[in-house]
Amino acid sequence: MKSPNPILASEFETVFWVRPEGRGTFRESAVVLKAIEGARENGGNHFVVDLEKCLGMDSTFMGMLAGLGIRFRKEGRGRLSVIGTTEKTRSSLEELGVQHVVDLEPSEVSWAGRLDEFRAGLKLLEGTGVEADQGHVLKCHEDLCEADPDNLPKFKTVLGMLGSQFTGVKDRKDA
Repeated sequence: MKSPNPILASEFETVFWVRPEGRGTFRESAVVLKAIEGARENGGNHFVVDLEKCLGMDSTFMGMLAGLGIRFRKEGRGRLSVIGTTEKTRSSLEELGVQHVVDLEPSEVSWAGRLDEFRAGLKLLEGTGVEADQGHVLKCHEDLCEADPDNLPKFKTVLGMLGSQFTGVKDRKDA
């Protein structure tokens, strides 16, 4: 299997920062998810996914972002900020309703004005030893449908092929 594109990460004060480079695909989504889950297990509560160097994303990658946002809201712990979007990446996220469950390009952040400093301190994330499997891809697509009910018809075939039992979405207010 092809190795994922480079992913940089670092912890800055109270923020865990991740920046995938190249395309954000199902491969990179599994690596980013594992990195954020690890930082969260170590007490992290604010996470930034910086798309400054991301050329585009597949639906699994966007579903991973939606899934994290949904989980953080349900558990009442954690904040996911997605920044550095281009017109193309922002449009893709908004088309699938990901902005409903993550902070997309937030303006009220503790690290405002320090973007260059934080980006300069990122280091290559190594040794993740994680690959995306069918279960990961399925969960990401189910999360997209939970984030926005309009996605169910878009991914009905994919969900069916992956064996999903997902039949609907919960009210986002509960998320």
